[in-house]
Amino acid sequence: MYRDPIGHRLKTVNNLMKRSMDKFFGHKPDRATLMHTWIIGFLQDREDQGKDTFQKDIEIEFSINRSTTSEMLKLMCKKGMIERIPVSHDARLKKIVLTNQSREFNHQMDNQMKMMHERLVEGLSQEEIDTFIVLIDKLINNIKKEL
Repeated sequence: MYRDPIGHRLKTVNNLMKRSMDKFFGHKPDRATLMHTWIIGFLQDREDQGKDTFQKDIEIEFSINRSTTSEMLKLMCKKGMIERIPVSHDARLKKIVLTNQSREFNHQMDNQMKMMHERLVEGLSQEEIDTFIVLIDKLINNIKKEL
């Protein structure tokens, strides 16, 4: 069977990042996953910029489908990480906001995520990092074209 050398490595990096996070925080079902952590950081960044965030924003940012996003947000609500707040201008829309618990979690995770980034780029020059970002963005866009 053909094993895609790029896709295989991307999945391996993802798995290793998850294991690293589990090692640091312990793997427990009630804890945030790596994806939850990224979503919380995304929500915090948008909140800091004064922007409202809706489910569609998360779908676009992380290239995940509507049903997956919906289930993930339901779980995050259940775990007390986020709240869904109705907006006055459209009864169908619910703004997604962080709970105080998630704001504190994000503050604590900031250093851990910075350390994970430092481990990822250890031994790489800034030029190599910049080149990787350009290349990975091209891979992402190639796949998005087919979707």
